[in-house]
This record gives sequence, C-alpha cells and structure tokens, in this order.
Amino acid sequence: MAIKKEDAILSIEEFEPQVWSCVNCYCGLCIEECPVFTETKKEAVTGRGMALIAHAFLNGELDASDINEDLAYSCTGCGWCEYTCALNTPVFIQKTGTRRTRVSGATLAEMFRMMKAEQGKVPKAVSDALGSLLKSGNPYRKPKKGKDRWVAGLNLGDSGTDTILYLGATIPFEDRATEMAEAVVDVLKAADIQFNILGSAEMDSGAFAMMMGEDGLFEEMVERTEKLINEKGVKTIICVSPHDYDAFRAYYPAFEGLEIKHYTQVFDELLAAGKLKLSKSVDKKIVYHDPCYLGRKNDIYEEPRNVLKSIPGVELLEMEKNREHAYCCGGGGTGLVHEIENIRMNQTRVEHAKEQDADCIAVACPICIQMLDDGVKSKNYKMEVKDIAQLLKEAI
Repeated sequence: MAIKKEDAILSIEEFEPQVWSCVNCYCGLCIEECPVFTETKKEAVTGRGMALIAHAFLNGELDASDINEDLAYSCTGCGWCEYTCALNTPVFIQKTGTRRTRVSGATLAEMFRMMKAEQGKVPKAVSDALGSLLKSGNPYRKPKKGKDRWVAGLNLGDSGTDTILYLGATIPFEDRATEMAEAVVDVLKAADIQFNILGSAEMDSGAFAMMMGEDGLFEEMVERTEKLINEKGVKTIICVSPHDYDAFRAYYPAFEGLEIKHYTQVFDELLAAGKLKLSKSVDKKIVYHDPCYLGRKNDIYEEPRNVLKSIPGVELLEMEKNREHAYCCGGGGTGLVHEIENIRMNQTRVEHAKEQDADCIAVACPICIQMLDDGVKSKNYKMEVKDIAQLLKEAI
C-alpha cells in the first residue's frame, strides 16, 4: 500500500510508539537471523538493540553524540526484523502497515543516520554518494549525461508506447549493473515488447536516499520522479532494481493507478504466454539469491525461479537460507558505498552458494550483482555471478 511521502519522513520522536512496542515485547525474534548480528555478534545493531538505544535517547539517557558509526551504518535494511516481528504479523498491520506504523530496525537505523548528518559526522563515502545522487542521480559521481549516450546506443527509437524500463541509479554507471540491464533490454526486444527509457531525465527513485538516511533528498527525488512520469504519460513501469520497485509501490501514492512490475515478473509472463522461445541449453548448476527488496519486502519468490527453471540445461539448486530466510548480500542501507569493519555479508552469502557446489549464482538486482561478484572475487572462487536476464539471453 503506497503512503504519502510525508508519512514516510519521520523523526525518532514520531516513531516512539513503535519503540515502546519493541521494548515492551522484548522477544528477540529479530536477532535470530539478523545478518548484521550473524556477522558481528553485537545485539546493539539488531532491531531490538536499536529500539532499546532509541528508548534511552527518548528518555534523555543518551544523546546524538552517543550514536557511533557502527550503530548508524551497519544495518542493510534487509527486512528480516520487520518480517519476523510478532508485532507486525496481525493481518491489519500486514495490509495497512507503513514505515510510520511498522516496527523496523531499518527505520531506526535511517533515523540514526539522519542524526549523524545533523552532527556533520557522515562518513565521507556516504556523503559523496548523497552529493552525487543530488547532482547526477547516481551514487558514483559520474555525469548523468552518460545515461543518454548509453540509451542512444541501444537504438530503441521512440515507439510512442506508454511503457518505460526504469533503470535506477546504478545504470549505466557501474559495469556489472549495466551488463545486466543490457540483457534485460535484449530479452524484452526478443519478445517484441515496446518500451522507452527516459535517459538522464530519470534520476534516483529515492530508494538510495532513504536507505542512506537522507529524508529530505528522498522527498525531492519522489517529487521529481512523480512529475516526470506524469509529464511523459507513463502507464506501465518495468523496474530493473527491486529497490526502485519497492519505492514506487510503497512511497508513491500518485502511482497507484499505474502498472508497476519487476522485470522478472514480466519475463515469467512472457514465457508462460509463449512469447519467448528458448532454443539453447545453458548447462549450469545455479543457485538463486533472493534480493531482500524483491523477496521479503514484496513476496516475489516464484517468478524468478520460474524463469530459471524454464532455461534448458539449468539445474536449479537452493541455498539453505532462501526465500523468506534468505541472507542479505550486504548492499542495502549504505553497504554498497561504505564498508563497516567485520561485516562481510557478501562473502558469507558466497559461502552459502559454495556449499551447494554451484557453478553460478543467479541474481535479480543490480546491487546484488555487484556485491556478490565482489564476494566471489575476494574468495577467488571459480563461480559466476549472473543476472537472470543474462542467463535467459544465453538461451534465446
């Protein structure tokens, strides 16, 4: 359920009812599979730990200077604590709950980041990424006109369609994410799907800004994107990134009349309708990594697996932690741009794949492909990391 963007922007004082709910419950379910706790064994950086710290802050026992960098920037926003929290399980909360009403460690972490920003103590990598988002619409400090040059090279033309492929903030500014997007484009072309790409007019959806704790920039990005989509007369948005997909569905009430899909949903529909013909075998043992913002956040589990199962020659395996229990790649929150000591979720996730003797980790997110590819390289494993679109393209 999409909410007003002003309802997504919160202060820690406004979040006090949820803090009290967590403190009074004190069950600790959020700790069990929290990837940050798994990496650090520090309860302070879990949902319950941050709620206790927020409670002390609200009571005047702590102040902003007591919130250190690890506490503010460790959480990747994977959604495990929100998913498993007993206070979020009632049907009413599941159907109508928002960032304002759900108990969530990620929301607290984002508030702590705002407090660090007010102190002027944002890590340089995060500050640089935020400045680049504001100026160029990407976190890599690369000129936004590069997106226009890349789009021009795709030779899409202008079909007059009201469908767009939304690239997000990583494409075409990072090579692995760009290769992934090019495969998405090629598969859509193979199915004769008409779509446009908006080029440099398209900035960040606000997903990065919110994760990094910059609510003001988030609000600006939402306003800019709403205006752009309205002016272009867009009716259908196909998202490359699960983070943009989640942002559009959760924080864009103006988009409620639009059709918003992740590209794996589109691929699944095309295959089911017989609009994609697969003639080549891809003989690989593949494990699929569930992106947090596609799986736990939006319950999209089967469509990506259906696509992989449709590819001739693929042996689809499962990591022990999959679907609702999938382990985060580490790229959420500020993890893509800022590394915290002793947190190596991407390497841990690669080990999960290695346990299955997989040839390839299949992903469906431009952040996941960067994080897990880095994890494989750091381990020096002979294992590929490929997006579902790249694997599907190999079979066409």
